[in-house]
Amino acid sequence: MIHYRYILITPAHNEEEHMEQLAESILAQTILPIRWIIVDDVSTDMTGRIAKSYSEQYDFITYHRIERGGLATYYNRRTNVWLEGFCQIKDENYDFVGALDADITVPPDYYENILARFEDTPQLGIATGVYVEKVGGDLAPLIPRHHESTPGGLQLFRKQCYADIGGYRPLNYGGDDTLAEIMARMKGWKTRSFPQYQAIHHRPIGQRRAGALRAKFRQGLTDHQLGTHALFMAAKWIRRIFLERPFFLSSTARLIGYVWGHVTLRKSEVPRDAARFYRQEQLRRLFSFVGCRKK
Repeated sequence: MIHYRYILITPAHNEEEHMEQLAESILAQTILPIRWIIVDDVSTDMTGRIAKSYSEQYDFITYHRIERGGLATYYNRRTNVWLEGFCQIKDENYDFVGALDADITVPPDYYENILARFEDTPQLGIATGVYVEKVGGDLAPLIPRHHESTPGGLQLFRKQCYADIGGYRPLNYGGDDTLAEIMARMKGWKTRSFPQYQAIHHRPIGQRRAGALRAKFRQGLTDHQLGTHALFMAAKWIRRIFLERPFFLSSTARLIGYVWGHVTLRKSEVPRDAARFYRQEQLRRLFSFVGCRKK
């Protein structure tokens, strides 16, 4: 039996539809977290009441409510809310710390399996499973991702890795999870997602906010801010044309966001060395793929 101590932090804003099923999926874990902090970002629905009721029943669950403050965008607000939760654990003795979005549920052995992968690989700094999206009551097909790419709503960090990268950095256009991966690999850590461990994402991207195409456009802005190489972005556009719905439009909206970022955004929030490292990784992956295809 694995004895690693892990902590989860969940930012939550108006998540009454999903809060209870998330809590039940954590309570069912074969290895429970030593603490689970639910950070309520000024919810106006029943989110706080549901979360607080669980914290009153279980000692390892903490409910923490904050005021939203003057944060500029949804993306940096969510990251700062998570960081507020992280401030609550500064005196804790733990081995791993993770983000868990409030609209996700995980199978009972999920964290046991992820912790086992950390035990297998001492240089593994960030590990996750993957999630499939629930659309209209059905599970959408899983979109393949590179094995080094870890979905932000499930990221689990080895404590030393998180310290080495300086933690999450709030970014106006999102991508703090990808930046964390980049910084981790720059520091010599491995990052890995394991497709055999699947969580369910109950809200498809863009469903609650401005719509799927606008969300994809903003992802393109994020790609630009992270320093994505133009050749890699073009390859990503081609690859995803028939993978993401609505077909062609989704991938194209992301490409347009990337181009718009080049036209309108003058200064990136991402450190230059991280953006350079990211582009080099992308070119290696791209040329490796082309080389394999030629054989």
